[in-house]
Amino acid sequence: MQTPESMSIEPLGGDDVDVVKWVVYTAVSWNDPPDLPPFDIALEHPQLARFHRGWGRRGDFGVKAEIDGGFAGAAFARLFTGADHADGYVDDHTPELAVAVDARFRRRGVARSLLGALCGEARHHGIERLSLSVNNANLARRLYEAVGFDLFADDGTSSIMVLAL
Repeated sequence: MQTPESMSIEPLGGDDVDVVKWVVYTAVSWNDPPDLPPFDIALEHPQLARFHRGWGRRGDFGVKAEIDGGFAGAAFARLFTGADHADGYVDDHTPELAVAVDARFRRRGVARSLLGALCGEARHHGIERLSLSVNNANLARRLYEAVGFDLFADDGTSSIMVLAL
């Protein structure tokens, strides 16, 4: 699997909330669930809205990829608190990440490249580890294991994984 030579990766900015929303929706629709509401409605659900509301706040960072001038995917991380967090929450100092790649560019190393760039951004911000939540049936779990994520918790259906930086 080789990363496309024409791929460029750049940091997400505070005005990239639409990219963040796309990542969230794409990530939760990984298995094309029949009961998933349309994009705009799903993203207003509190469980998903916590990922994008107020994007650009302290602790938010991410990267996006383009191939041949077209959007290919993105990854971002966000700090949560014990009072308001998502499924991959570990603690108040470990950002939870999400990553998604446009279907046209999957299985070409884009997600691995995005994760590598996101880890670089995390190190730049002085972050010591990242977390994520993944459904145990999702093939992306293999990628996370391959790049060094370790199992933190498993409820039988999904897992929290952590990557030490």
